[in-house]
This record gives sequence, structure tokens and C-alpha cells, in this order.
Amino acid sequence: MRLDLLSNRGAMLAHPQVAPTRVFTSHIRNLSWLATFLAVLLINFVQAHAAKQKTVRKETAKAKPVSNRPGTARQSKPIFRSPFSTLPDLLEKREHMTDRVRAGETVAQFLARYGLSAADRQLWSRSIGRDLGRQTLPAGRDIHLYFAKPTFRRQNQLIPGQLKALELDQDDASTLAWEKSVRGILFQKREKPYDVEVKTASGSVETSLFEDGRRVGLQPALLSQLADIFTWDIDIEKDIHQGDTFKILYEERSRKGQAKSALRILAAELINAGQKLTAIYFEKQHGEGNYYNLEGQSLARSFLRFPLEFTSITSHFTESRFHPILKTNLPHTGVDFAAQRGTPVRAVGDGVIAEAGWNGGYGKAIDITHDTTYMSRYAHLDSFAPGIKAGAAVTKGQIIGYVGSTGRSTGPHLHFELYKDQQYINPLSVDFPAEESIEPSLQKLFESQTQNYLVELSTLPQS
Repeated sequence: MRLDLLSNRGAMLAHPQVAPTRVFTSHIRNLSWLATFLAVLLINFVQAHAAKQKTVRKETAKAKPVSNRPGTARQSKPIFRSPFSTLPDLLEKREHMTDRVRAGETVAQFLARYGLSAADRQLWSRSIGRDLGRQTLPAGRDIHLYFAKPTFRRQNQLIPGQLKALELDQDDASTLAWEKSVRGILFQKREKPYDVEVKTASGSVETSLFEDGRRVGLQPALLSQLADIFTWDIDIEKDIHQGDTFKILYEERSRKGQAKSALRILAAELINAGQKLTAIYFEKQHGEGNYYNLEGQSLARSFLRFPLEFTSITSHFTESRFHPILKTNLPHTGVDFAAQRGTPVRAVGDGVIAEAGWNGGYGKAIDITHDTTYMSRYAHLDSFAPGIKAGAAVTKGQIIGYVGSTGRSTGPHLHFELYKDQQYINPLSVDFPAEESIEPSLQKLFESQTQNYLVELSTLPQS
């Protein structure tokens, strides 16, 4: 071995120009193999790392994380639905309860049944008492209560939520309502809903308008309305003769559980001695209507011709009449209208109550001062309407009392008197100027409604 090395060394020494070149080439070759090996290792490492990152991205994509960017947040859907998820709806839902007022019960006593706090009872009592004019509730009336929160039972005790509204049945036609708001407790008088049926009727006069009207099925209230509508154009008692005809279009309003229905004439046609009279009901504002002729002129006057819906006139204004009770001839300074006991009596015009009470032979009577010229009297009444007392203001058509037979009277009727400058005058002969006419802005609407009503009347036979 030593001899080989010595021989090789000798060879190298013998050829000094060749030996360094061979050594350098060998090193270059070794370095190339090392670089190739390292490059392969690096490539494998990079590929393995890339594959691992790809797997992580796939798994992350499946998870779909919620973005943190503003406006893109989403709420995850819970596995179990919370029992309180609809609580806002429950809080806003009003629970309705109905209860009946006991005799002598006050507002505070009634509300105490429902566990309202002392502050709430005081707030509701003050508001309701102010609008009712008293703290005692009318016995036997139904009260409807509306609570904003659901009611719960705890130890057999009813615990309601906050009281939001209360309704009191005033009568068959209206309801008194109180509702709590941010402005306090608000009061409103509401009309009860009703069903409306439009009907027609026609007939001819053989004996009188009232008798022949009833013969074709018309109620006395409608016939009285018909007489009231044309009262300033014709005297129904004196001027209607055999052969005259009438047609009416009317509506009948009824409420559930209410036996008596309300009637209103919408259009009427009366032919008297060949002259045609037409009346159209028109409301300029909701609930405030009047009757007009085809030209849009009002058929009403500043005073009503009749103070009630009557069946007949039993005694006229006269200088001498045999008194059925005193058995002697005396002046009859008014007009007697026959009507059923309890029939509403209306004020014939705006004014102020001068007297309301017992007045000798007049029985229960009301005197109304209308202005410096006119005054009216309503006698033999059974009772007065609520709020009617001396000094109270009344409006034309307002109910002031009810037909009776108090004082010197032989049966239910209204004795009506009218004074001008403190002198008796005949209520059926006095005339007043027309009240109003249709404004130009409402003329088109009035003409359209008139045309519809006339079409309905034209379908009726001419009796």
C-alpha cells in the first residue's frame, strides 16, 4: 500500500502540469452531486408543506367562519328554540276581559278586582270619573278591559298585566272608551257598528198619508220623517188629498242583539195635486246630513216644524176648544201630537233651557229660550233627558225629554207651544227662511248621489 502511494506521488511529481487539474475536477463533481441532493430534499419538503396547507384550507372552508367585516355579521341558528323568542309579540298582544258592574261600585273598586297598583287605580279613576261626571259606575253595565301583557295565575289569583284600554257600554248605540297612551288616558265616545239594509216603498193616498203609509208596511217613524222633510213645503195634515202619491228610498240600521232598528229616508218623492216634490239626503260631513231639493237648496229651516216623530195631531192651535178634563171651552195655545209613551222629544231650535220641572197643569215641562224673539214649551213629559236642566244649552234636534201624560192630560201626547215676542203663535203656520245650499265644491258629488237615488226611485211603480 505504501509502495502504491509512493508510486502515485512519484507519478504526480513526474507530471507536475497534469495533477492539479484532475483534483479540481473531482471536487467540482462532488459539489454538483451534493447540490442536486439538497435540491431534491428542498423540493420534497416544499411539496409536503403545500399539501398540508391545502388540507387545512379545505377543512377551514367547510367550517364557514363568520366574517368580522362590518355589515356582514350573521347569527348562528340555535339548536333549541328559546321559549322567550316570541315574548315581544306576547307583550303587545291585548288580552280582552269582560266584567259587569255591581251596584254602587266605584271605578277604583272595580279596578281593584284586577290587582292594579294604587297609582294606576288613581290615574284611571280620575280620568273616567271626569268624563262620566261621577265616580260611581252604572250598575249592571258591561265593561271591557284590554291588557297589554298576558295574564298569569298564581295561587288561584288573577294577575293581569298593564291595563291599556277600557270600554263601557253606554246604551244600545254607543260605547264610552278610554285608552292609555304617552299623552295620558284619552277619552272617546264611539258608535257601535250596525248592519245597513236599503229598502224602497211607494203608495197612493186614499184617506191620509199616515194611514195609507202604514197600509203599505211603512213604520210610523218613517212617515213622521216624510212629513218632517216636506214640512215647510206642504201641510201633511191639510194639503194631502186622495190620489196623491209617494215614493221613498230608506235605510234600516240594526245592531246585533238590538230589537229596535233605526230608520232614515235617503230620498223621497211626493206628488201633491200634480206638483212633484223631491228630497235628497246629503252629508257635507260624516254624520252631519240634511235634506235638499234637486237644485241643492236646503229643505230645512232654522227651526224644526215638529218636535217629535208623531202618529197624528189630535188638537190644533185654536182660540176656543172644549177641554176634556175641565169640561169648558178654553183657548188651546199649542198643538197636541199623539205619540207612544217614551217617544223622544226634540228641541225645535238652538237655545238655552229656561225651565225644566213641574209646571202645574202642564205637568213635567221644558221651556227653551232660542233668542230674543222666540221661545218654545214642551209639556206633559214623562221624563227629561240626561243633562237637561235650567241653564243648559241645547241644539236643534237634540233629545230633551220623552212623551208622557203628566199634569192635566187624558193620555200620552206632547203639548207644544211656540212664542214670538212673548205672544202665543200657531207653530204650524209660522215660516222661517231656508238654512243653506250645497257649496260649489260639493256640487258634483251631490249631483252624482242624487242621480243614483233617482234611479232607485224610478224603479218603483207609480201607484
